[in-house]
Amino acid sequence: MKLNPIALLVFIGCAGFAASQTITDPAHIEVYVTPYYNSKGQAVDVGPFSSGLAAKSEPEFVATISKMKQSWATLNFAEVYVAAIRLYDLGFRKESIYWFYSAQYRGRLLGTLIDQEKMGSMGDPGFELFQAQNAFQQLVGPYINGYAFGDIDQLIPIIERVRKEGKVVPDLTKIYPRVTFKPKSEWDAGNKGLNDGLTKLLMTLKAQKASIKQQRIEHGMEAKFSKLPSKELPKGSAP
Repeated sequence: MKLNPIALLVFIGCAGFAASQTITDPAHIEVYVTPYYNSKGQAVDVGPFSSGLAAKSEPEFVATISKMKQSWATLNFAEVYVAAIRLYDLGFRKESIYWFYSAQYRGRLLGTLIDQEKMGSMGDPGFELFQAQNAFQQLVGPYINGYAFGDIDQLIPIIERVRKEGKVVPDLTKIYPRVTFKPKSEWDAGNKGLNDGLTKLLMTLKAQKASIKQQRIEHGMEAKFSKLPSKELPKGSAP
């Protein structure tokens, strides 16, 4: 399950959205990934940080992001995806890019290293997590990439940072204790394929910057996302 950088560029970076997905408000991510997040009613269920991520009070939310930063190495992909969504919605959009790509990497890592023969079926933890990482990626990607690909010079160092941090494989059995993974002897090779995919994506971004810009204009992405503002997180809140 390697990252296909060209497909990623065309599908969610430049061209647009999943076939069933219509973005009416580019400033607000409308997604539902059961049971982790529902934009309607602001329902969050990802563990101990849930209430803080759903908080209507910006200071409470920012404090939660700061706490998550302190536990960065052990956060699961759902926690990081929901944080990315909320960062985006609350206007911390540049910061949301980093959290989104980190979440995407963590989700893909689970998808790559999970033992698919032992992940069970609907209702089983492994199966549900495997499906959820796909859903988050497909549903959240069009929004955050729609914004992120508007400034390739800003995006490149963010992806480089995620790629660098992804070189070390965390202990997935502690992060996802109810999931059966492939033997640890296979983890480094699986992660290398994922990491190499980001390297290829970076090369593509650097080589095709002008083409990406033109495609965004042609598909209406530039008009939809280019005027969205972004504010900085208070000092000490960003990982």
